[in-house]
Amino acid sequence: MPDILIVDDSISVRKALEITLRNHTLSSASAVSAEDALDVLGRAPSDYDLLMVDVIMPGLSGVELCEQLKADPRYAHLPVILMSGNVDDEVREQAQSVGASGLLKKPFRSEELIPMVQGVLADHRARQAEAGAPPVEAPQDEPLPAASMNMAALSALSDLLQTYEDHPRVRDVVILDRGGQPIKQTGHVLPENIQMFARFFTNTAGVLGKQMLGEDIRDVTIRYGNHEMVIHSLPENFVIVLMGAERPGLQA
Repeated sequence: MPDILIVDDSISVRKALEITLRNHTLSSASAVSAEDALDVLGRAPSDYDLLMVDVIMPGLSGVELCEQLKADPRYAHLPVILMSGNVDDEVREQAQSVGASGLLKKPFRSEELIPMVQGVLADHRARQAEAGAPPVEAPQDEPLPAASMNMAALSALSDLLQTYEDHPRVRDVVILDRGGQPIKQTGHVLPENIQMFARFFTNTAGVLGKQMLGEDIRDVTIRYGNHEMVIHSLPENFVIVLMGAERPGLQA
């Protein structure tokens, strides 16, 4: 059972999160400040799989804590979900710049919180399995040479998008980075929390694929009525494609 460290100076927020997580069989512990969290992690650096951290706290802020953790080889692998009552472009940029895995608006709703947490945990477990080493010894995202990594990612993205070019059923396409930030979007504006569900479905499919089929699953298709949502998980991107109903005469 994954252990989640909640870092928030509000006792009511900590208790609400603990109860919500427990109701979904997720265990948690709490710290009352960023400084307290560092003490807790220092005593047991490998006990936690995820941190949920308030952005605004006395002393070190959640953003500063995330930045410190990502700079420390002992904790760099740990995913961090930041929480804030004010989620605007500035907060999103700060979260992205310090390597946060998600940004949750308070007060939170269970239908948003749980998919985000489960998606981040699944992604974390998949990365650790690929690294083949204990979390404390394997910093997250050991980089490849920048040019090689970028060219490979760009090629994969380009090849995928080409398959949808001029497709008669494609309505909307959104490209997200691995942190869930939108890079490009066509068609209708998709909901802001779409990235949470994209991560949740692809990461869950990946875990199930390895357990049941012995291989990772990177693409997920969700059908609803005559419509489809296709979610692709690439090395550096998520691509979400919404497809409308087939028009008469297009079927084979």
